Formats: sequence, structure tokens, C-alpha cells
Amino acid sequence: MMADLPVFPGFTPELLATLETPGVNERWAAVQERLHPAMLALAEALRAEGLRRFPRAWPLYEVSFRSARFVNRGAHQRGPIDDYHVALDRPPRGCGILVAASGVERQVVIALQISVRQRKDDLRQVWERGRAIWLPLVDQVRDVRFAEQRTRNQVPRTGAPSAQNAEASAPDTHDTWMDRYLALRGSVYLLAGFAYSWDDERIAQPAFAQQVIEDVLALFPLNEALMEQAEALDPDSAALLREQRTPYVPPALPPIEAIIERIHARGFAIADALIRAYHVALQTKPLVILPGISGTGKTRLTRLYADAVLGSAPGGANDHYLLVAVQPDWHNARDLLGYYNALTNTFHPTPFLRLLLRAAADPAAPYFVCLDELNLARPEYYLAPILSALETEDHLIDLGVPGSSVVTVSGEHIANPFRLPLNVRLTGTVNVDESTHTLSDKLLDRANVIELTDVDLAAFRQSYREPVDEEAWRVITAMHAILTRAGQPFGYRTIAEMLRYIEQARGVLPLPVALDQQIKQKILPKLRGDDTPRLRRALVALLELLLGQLQSVWGKAAAIEPAAVADAPFAESAEKVRRMLERLDTEGFTDFYG
Repeated sequence: MMADLPVFPGFTPELLATLETPGVNERWAAVQERLHPAMLALAEALRAEGLRRFPRAWPLYEVSFRSARFVNRGAHQRGPIDDYHVALDRPPRGCGILVAASGVERQVVIALQISVRQRKDDLRQVWERGRAIWLPLVDQVRDVRFAEQRTRNQVPRTGAPSAQNAEASAPDTHDTWMDRYLALRGSVYLLAGFAYSWDDERIAQPAFAQQVIEDVLALFPLNEALMEQAEALDPDSAALLREQRTPYVPPALPPIEAIIERIHARGFAIADALIRAYHVALQTKPLVILPGISGTGKTRLTRLYADAVLGSAPGGANDHYLLVAVQPDWHNARDLLGYYNALTNTFHPTPFLRLLLRAAADPAAPYFVCLDELNLARPEYYLAPILSALETEDHLIDLGVPGSSVVTVSGEHIANPFRLPLNVRLTGTVNVDESTHTLSDKLLDRANVIELTDVDLAAFRQSYREPVDEEAWRVITAMHAILTRAGQPFGYRTIAEMLRYIEQARGVLPLPVALDQQIKQKILPKLRGDDTPRLRRALVALLELLLGQLQSVWGKAAAIEPAAVADAPFAESAEKVRRMLERLDTEGFTDFYG
């Protein structure tokens, strides 16, 4: 399990040195391991202060981090990244605020960035109408860069000019860098803000976070003024649509008793109280998280519930349900929603986005999405626009495309931003182990959490429709009780697979041998840990069960005779547990593979 997010330690030399790590993949890995957590902590501190100072405007903004892992050097050559940044912007975009660590310039830069001509035109309007308002900020800004567009036979600039360079080459008729930038017809790109050298001792201190926050929040009102100007000029803007929207009518659902009956009819062993809790949670908040041990039916519950609500036949297709397998390398919303291809001017949607579009066109029917293994990647990254849409008044999701609409590769037209359909219910399943990330408060505050950890063996036996050998069932239930007391129980999936293995082995293997193999193959590999009283008691109890002898007979694991193991009811598993217990005695730690 991943550790909690750290407190911002300052841009220490050790963190900044990651931008000098040789190798494309090596540099990206170093940045993600060391520099990114510091930037994330800085972003969280910025968010808290931004919400306090700008409670109405700040929730409209989204935070994103650099996702490109390399720099194109031309001719199929890739180079390592030379900067890493966190960006703050909102629809209709085209400008935003960056906090960047630049390895090329050896600076930490906090700046307003304009990258499209429409935002420059908006800036001209804002400046002309409110020059006296913005002049103190313009005078305060110390680092300004803007570049002229390249013309025929012109040598391209290797870097944007500083404010001093712009002043040296600009006419004397203008008073400020803002006037000079707006007067240059070929200049579109602008970076204006504050820069701190890596040699500045202040940036290596945790207190530098406050300086960064002050710089960002000084630039924030100007960025928001540009966004409001852009919305005022766009008749289809989100600002106008907020006053015109019609709320969705919640979809009608069957009675909860009918839902429970349909789920149990599919042979699913789960308590009625859990189904009722899941039902109420989905109607209260459209995001539910199901943590629990593997094999307790978390993913299956999401599908059976959707089938029960919609009356789908067992084994049939359900177009209102989608299972999304979360991948560990997901870093932003593009992995969940899709991406825009600037070369073809088309959008490549994912099945998740296609389901959202179907749900938007069918608001009277419920739709369900299961994000399986939700925390294999950081949900706060790839779910960022969804989490924002769940909490904001207009429920808008920005696709990150340059226009107000975009055409998909299949010819469909999608409005940008588009509204998150309120008839979609999202459920994330969560396993808690060394391969997953912890869930942040930001995510937990927006969800209901229902834990699935209890394994009801009696209910499972009643609902299991295949033959069950009584002796095998006795051993399985005894082992389950031992491991439950040790805090390492196994779920319904493991039990069902063991029973099916034993049934398939009839006529091929004796029943004790088949059960012995399954204990060793399915249960023992998950046992591991330091020498604690719980683990030791569990291994001793397992060895007593598998060996058919009490500990008072054999004493220590190392003293057990080979003949006693060979005569055991479950010899292979008994020998494996004996070795595990012996290793625990000698090394203070054990696992299946030692």
C-alpha cells in the first residue's frame, strides 16, 4: 500500500536533481518517484488556500500534471524531459497558471500562460477596460516572455525573450510589457509571472510553499477575468448554459425487495443488509467504493445489481452496464475518457465516454459503471474531471479539445464541455495490498464506502449449486476459521474454485490428494508476514490440521520427522507449512516462496 501524500519539503537540490537524471525512462521514473510527490503536496496546499480566498471561482478549476514522458527531438528521436509542472486551468481554456521546475533554465517558474490567439484578444479587452485595476499586478510581475511567430527565412528563436529583452526591442511609445505584448501582432504565446533561481536558498525550504501560493493567487484573478471574458463572447459557454439547464428526472427503479430477490436468484451469497446499503448509497451519491478481500464478490455485485434493476436475463447482454479494468499506468483523464488527435482534428473516445454519451441521450434509464481495481492507479488523477463534475453545479466535463465541439473518429459530434449524466452510477472496487494506492480524503469525501469482508459460509453453501464433498467442506471451513482469526481469510471465489477442482479430479486423483493440492495451490501462497502471535497461531493450527497431530506431539516444526509428514492426511501442504513455520522460528519472517 502506498504512503500518504507528504508535506511539501521545498524544492531541495535532491528533488531538482531528478531533472538531470540521464536517460528518458530513468529521468521520468526519478521525477515521478521524488519530485512529483512534492509537487502534489504543493498543489494540495494551493487548493486549500485557493478555496478559502476564492470560494466561488476556484471549484471551476482543474489541476493537472505533466503527462508527456519525453521530448521529441525530431527524426524519431526522443529526449528526456527538461521540466516538470503542475497546471491550473478551466474551460474554455487557452490560458492557465503553471508552477514549473525547469532543468534547462534552472529556475522555478510561477506564471500565467497564454497559448492561443483568442485568449490574447480576451486579454486585450480586459486590459483596455481595467488598466488601472491590473496595472499593480503588471508592475509586480518580474519575469515576462513572449515570442514572435516565425516568418519565411526568419531564424527561429531558441528561447522566449525576457521582459528586459522585449523592452530593448520594443517601441518607446508603450509603458508596460503588457502594452508591448499586445502591440506585437505576431506574438501569441505569453508567459508572465515570477521566476526563482535554483541557487536561491529560499526555494529549498518548506516555507517556500507560501511564496508559491501567494504568486499563484496573485495571478489567479487575471486568469479568471480572461475566462469570464471568453465566456461572455461565447453564446454557448458554460456560464450561460448554467442558467438554462433542465434538471434530470431520477430514473425509476424497481422495489428493493424485487432487486434482492433477483440477486439471490442468481446464486449470489450476500447479506440482504449489504444489498440495501449499496442500493441506498447509489441513490444518495453517484459514486460508491467497495473495498474488501479478494473473492468476496465486489465486482459481481455491481453486475448483478445492474441486471436486477434493469431486469436483464442471466448471461444476457446489458448495454446499461460497463466494466472498466483500471490500469496501473493511468495518469490523467485521457486514459478514462479518450484523447484528441490534433493531426486529424478528431477525438478517440473510450467505451466509458461512449456509455456516458448513451446515458446523456437516455436520461430516463439508469446506467452503471464498475471501475474494477479502482486504486491500481491514483483515482485522483484519472478521475479528476469526474470528481469535479460530481461536485460542481453544472456537472461539466472538459475534454481538453480546442473548440466548443469535436468530431469522433466514428463521426459523432460531442459538445465540449459536456454535462456528466446524472443517471450514471459509478462503483469502484478496491483491494488493499502492496500493489495499490491509498484513497485520498478528496475521493472519500465524494463517495460512500461499503466494506465487503465477511464471508458467510452457510449462505455460500446454500446458494452453491454444484456437488460438495462433505469431508472437503469440513476441512475448508476449518481452514477458513483459522485464517479468519489470523486476519487473512479467503473469499467465495477461492472456495468455489477449490470445490470445482475437487469435483473435476474425481476418477483422476483421490479426494485427499486433490484437496491437498488445492490447499497448497490456492491458500498457502497468500500466507506471509513477520513473526506475530496471530500468524504463529495460524501456522501452528494449520499444521495441526494438515498433519493430523497436535503440537504437543511434535513440539517444534524443525523436529517433525519426515515419516510423520509422509503419513499426514495432506502431506504436501503439511510439509510446506512445516517449512514456513521453521523459517518463522529462525528468521522472524516467512512466506510461501522461502
